[in-house]
Amino acid sequence: MPWAKRDWETHIRKLCRDTARIFWTSHAEQQMQERHIAKAVALDVLRLGVIRREPEPDIRTGHTLCRMERFCAGAPIGIVVALEAEGASACIVVTAINL
Repeated sequence: MPWAKRDWETHIRKLCRDTARIFWTSHAEQQMQERHIAKAVALDVLRLGVIRREPEPDIRTGHTLCRMERFCAGAPIGIVVALEAEGASACIVVTAINL
């Protein structure tokens, strides 16, 4: 049975306890800089946020994209991560969004 949103949330939160398991794309870092989202805020969203939208496959890579959301530092923030598969050992931060 495929993972539910809650399963993805739990796995992402667990992964993000160890920053060595998080990889940041240059696009994500650029978006964070332009949108004034500090890396500490992004980590907070990943560690404590929730998934409201259904995770979806990335057509190019086949990875699963999950958007973690949290009200943090006075604003609603979304951080999109890509995971290779259920139970992946690392996640890739794809972009950051002011919601």
